[in-house]
Amino acid sequence: MNLYIVVNGSAVGIDKKVIDTSVDNTANDDGLNKEDNYSTRTGYYLRKHLREDVSITSTNKNGQPHYSPRIRYTEIFLNYAEAANEAWGPQGTGTHGYSAYDVVKAIRQRAGVGVDNGDAYLESIKTDKDKMRELIRNERRLELCFEGFRFWDLRRWNADLSEPAKGIRISQGTYTEFTVENRNYANYMNYGPIPYTEIVKYNELKQNQGW
Repeated sequence: MNLYIVVNGSAVGIDKKVIDTSVDNTANDDGLNKEDNYSTRTGYYLRKHLREDVSITSTNKNGQPHYSPRIRYTEIFLNYAEAANEAWGPQGTGTHGYSAYDVVKAIRQRAGVGVDNGDAYLESIKTDKDKMRELIRNERRLELCFEGFRFWDLRRWNADLSEPAKGIRISQGTYTEFTVENRNYANYMNYGPIPYTEIVKYNELKQNQGW
């Protein structure tokens, strides 16, 4: 988690500044809701995609490149694992050389998951299609977080999109979970609205239900 998210107490940037997200923070604007538009609303900050070797001092010039990937190698493997599990089960390969199990195992090994116990959990579900589906979806949640996939994955799986966004409020050392934002997402929204400009072109084209 610390690879992707800045939490209270994390050290960040070239000067390894320690972040204080508590509401008691009076030293700077890192605290919860200290300043509109840029202080944290959740008690967390994003680390993924940031170059921490860049100084944010306005008088410093930086020549560090910032890359925005269009498609990632790991995404391709996760796409394959999901499709392979649905088509042939966890260990089936079809006409290919590797299975959903093989792909997930390699991804988890790269991340250091299960290296001490032979990945006992993965081994326990390698013949269970439903459990493997659950694991693959969780691997996507972790590996592809903050890359714009989650909404579309949940929609594609017909999963619940109305779960509220949660945060952590820290006051005098006490951690309290709270709701940051409620999500009002009805089932009909799985199908987006057809633009009105397209509707008027052809009177037999019907708007999707609910819009």
